[in-house]
Amino acid sequence: MYSTPDGSKTLTASLTHVDDAAMSLAETFQKATQRLVKEVFYGRQAESADAAEPAQ
Repeated sequence: MYSTPDGSKTLTASLTHVDDAAMSLAETFQKATQRLVKEVFYGRQAESADAAEPAQ
């Protein structure tokens, strides 16, 4: 969950855990989350999820 300090904007996302590494959506979810954060909180049109930079 992300929020601005004043609470005027929030973003909540979730991922259901998959025990099979071959079926995991963790990387895709991480990229989508980064894209949403950029668009919601920075007002920027983010690049496609495929081109998003990995989280640190």
